[in-house]
Amino acid sequence: MTAAGRDVLSWEVHRPGGRVVDEVRRFRGQVLWDGGSRPAFRALTDPHPGDPAAYHVIVRHGPAIAGCVSVGPVEALAASAVRTWDPELSARLLAGHGLAEPAVVETARLVVAPRWRGRRLGLDLALTTVALARLLGRRLMWCTAGTRHHQHRLALAIGLELREEYGRRYVPELADTLCVLAGDPRDVPVPVRPRLAELRELVGERLAAA
Repeated sequence: MTAAGRDVLSWEVHRPGGRVVDEVRRFRGQVLWDGGSRPAFRALTDPHPGDPAAYHVIVRHGPAIAGCVSVGPVEALAASAVRTWDPELSARLLAGHGLAEPAVVETARLVVAPRWRGRRLGLDLALTTVALARLLGRRLMWCTAGTRHHQHRLALAIGLELREEYGRRYVPELADTLCVLAGDPRDVPVPVRPRLAELRELVGERLAAA
């Protein structure tokens, strides 16, 4: 389902609480460990606190995970990264949109295996978060994203905006400087709308079967 080869990748959408969480955590931990560049992941697992309450989109090449991303309903997250970053700013952001937390999803841990990078899989995964937000009836998406390798550009490409008021924060665990982005999932740039339409249909089918 990507430019890398539509016939070799399969897509899954898992509802919160699924048994796939342990597998996802192992995949992310192995990728984030990166041969030792991030010592915090030496156990080769990434037990992100938002995992149990999040939807998980997984792309596989055969049985192996090629990439994944999580989408968490903010009201269900015990530790929303954006809310924790600055509760007051987050409350203002919601008020500025006339929304409460049940209208928001937080995307997290978009991770692509090294061999699948540079093939638009990251963008496709980012677009699935928009598709899920729409299918869940959400009016706002927010996230934190790394800047070291310009990961935040994926969020910009799907229509999220950099929230400068949050500033930037270095996170030693990730060896990266993070920023905060937010936006309305109903408002995406024109160039990605055709692919979003395809992925929304795909995600809708997988979600209905989950």
